[in-house]
Amino acid sequence: MAIEVNLEKYGHKKKGFLGFSWTAFFFNFFVPLFRLDFLGFFIFIFPYLIIAIIILFTIITGINNENAIFALIIICSILKFISRFVFPFIYNKFYTKGLIKEGYLPPKDDEYSNAILKGTGYLEYTNEDLLDEEKMERYKVIIEEYQKERKKDIHTIIIVFALIGVLIAFFYFMASYS
Repeated sequence: MAIEVNLEKYGHKKKGFLGFSWTAFFFNFFVPLFRLDFLGFFIFIFPYLIIAIIILFTIITGINNENAIFALIIICSILKFISRFVFPFIYNKFYTKGLIKEGYLPPKDDEYSNAILKGTGYLEYTNEDLLDEEKMERYKVIIEEYQKERKKDIHTIIIVFALIGVLIAFFYFMASYS
């Protein structure tokens, strides 16, 4: 699961996210649409638009050369792979950094969000933070817990992808008997 951090700007609150986006993995371009992140939506949908253009181009030009069709299938597969399996790894970081650029910051009293964002390099430590040894120790504990969660997430991602691979192999094996 992605780690949530609280962000606010002029009293308007939003959630920022860090880590792998399971929602983007399963729901793809709908995630930025629901978050009203139109740039993210365009980035997610861009590979699908390219695939649609390639398919329309193939239909209009009447390409029936086997090598050309094979190349188009490979290009479409790569674009689909990027949209499905690469974007979920980077989307939450992209979204949260975008919110920070827009001026959304964690509330002063929210140590968890401040520690996570400062410990992962999204925000800089202030001089006040660096001089307060107790606060830095609390931040260190929070960041260590965050890193443990990230390690669990990596294991979960590997297991899920391995299971997907096994299911694909199983269905391919079963289809070969038809």
